[in-house]
Amino acid sequence: MKTYLDCIPCFFRQALAAAKISSEDETLHRCVLNAVALMIPDLTLNATPSEIAQKVYRIVYEVTGNKDPYQEAKKIANASALSLYSHMKDMVDYSNDTLETACKLAIAGNAIDLGPQTEFGNMSTILEDSLGYQLDQEHYRRFKESVDKAYLILYIVDNAGEIVFDRILIEQLLQIKRLKIVLAVRAKPIINDATLEDAIQVGLNKVANIISSGSGAPATILSQCSTKMKGYYQAADLIISKGQGNYESLSDRPENIFFLFKVKCPVIARDSGYDIDRPVLISSRTLKNTDQ
Repeated sequence: MKTYLDCIPCFFRQALAAAKISSEDETLHRCVLNAVALMIPDLTLNATPSEIAQKVYRIVYEVTGNKDPYQEAKKIANASALSLYSHMKDMVDYSNDTLETACKLAIAGNAIDLGPQTEFGNMSTILEDSLGYQLDQEHYRRFKESVDKAYLILYIVDNAGEIVFDRILIEQLLQIKRLKIVLAVRAKPIINDATLEDAIQVGLNKVANIISSGSGAPATILSQCSTKMKGYYQAADLIISKGQGNYESLSDRPENIFFLFKVKCPVIARDSGYDIDRPVLISSRTLKNTDQ
């Protein structure tokens, strides 16, 4: 997915929000915005929004000296989501279609995203909203078929807190059949994306083999990924990709990828064909830019 001109104001908004979280010094906030402004004329719109966002956040961290301004927010999100873990398990176990319910919960968890917004709201409300919509049944049917045929699944996570919802889906997948699930996290902190520390905090190491993507981007930029990550990416029978950032970086790829996320901005709405606030499960092989 390429970057649109509509993305540029969002880069400034995100830079200012991250700068305010990183430091209370308004002089530094202005320095961050000035540095981002100097970067804009040299941008290529052929890059993905996530590639540009990585540069924007790098500026924030370098100017403010705070390399992980969302650290506390991530811990709170993980703990808050974990407090609802048993309830989410019950929601799945007592549903008519346990896999579909687990998918809905995993998608609902994508609301815990501090890139396009400054707060993610009440965790219980996220749960309540998760079952009040229908997945695209054609895409869900394809997803079930891919799970049935898969042996190795690469599950690329997105945000802290959200990864508890991902654990629910992973555990449900493991109940369906014998699978090897490899879970990829960010190599280092960026926004509130999940790192190895977050994954271990919520117990994902108990249900999946966790690897670092090798990249600190808020997405899966394959050119930045480690050899191990690329190996699993190529070997996977099914790739589950969480969040808008991973959609931005992988939506043009031909592999068997299913994107699970909540549409949060007009650009993604236009590119994906789904309305803002719509929870989405969509197959990469039906997207307009693939050659499948």
